[in-house]
Amino acid sequence: MPIVEFIQPHCEPILVEVAAGTFLIDVVRPLVREGRLAMAWRCGQGTCGACQVYCEHAQSGRWITISSKERNVLIRHAAQPLNMTLDLCDTPRQVRLACHLLIEYDCQIRVKT
Repeated sequence: MPIVEFIQPHCEPILVEVAAGTFLIDVVRPLVREGRLAMAWRCGQGTCGACQVYCEHAQSGRWITISSKERNVLIRHAAQPLNMTLDLCDTPRQVRLACHLLIEYDCQIRVKT
């Protein structure tokens, strides 16, 4: 089972073991409710853009295809340029939405501030 490590400024990392194929937002919700993670999220449906994160994992650097919904939300919130395509290089500098991000590997998550 993958381990998700949340990195926050001035805090100890939070480690959570999750089932492969879990959406990151489903890991985030209880941590935020418990006050362990400082991260905004509102809708969980991929439309508000509040759950922007950076993700680093063993497969970072490979090409992925994101949904048009995620692309449009990232553009609307100025997290990506207007000419962003659906195919992109999955790097730790790439902003993703927690509600669209499936956990498949051990990863480090940094909340976009």
